[in-house]
Amino acid sequence: MPAISRIGDNVLSPDGSGFKCRMPLKTSVGEGNSNSVYANGVLITVQGNKVTPHPRAGCTVIDTSGVDSGSGQVFIGGKGVGRIGDTMGDNVITQGSPTVFAS
Repeated sequence: MPAISRIGDNVLSPDGSGFKCRMPLKTSVGEGNSNSVYANGVLITVQGNKVTPHPRAGCTVIDTSGVDSGSGQVFIGGKGVGRIGDTMGDNVITQGSPTVFAS
């Protein structure tokens, strides 16, 4: 089972604001659930929560993608929790809680 994601956990953006905005960029989860559910003292991410805004696509577009995929079995406020490996547009969540997991 993958670890659940929380505000501030790492996200890989394959076309982020690296050199000439074509290099991968490490950014983070920028939002958490609105139901005040925490893991390790940090708000848990659910479907629709946004990545930390960053330039992409030749530095002309700001990426504010939300969690597309999420758990089909663990929900907060009716939305699947985000986990390592889940996507946020073309971004991928790469970090999560060291002790809380969801299938």
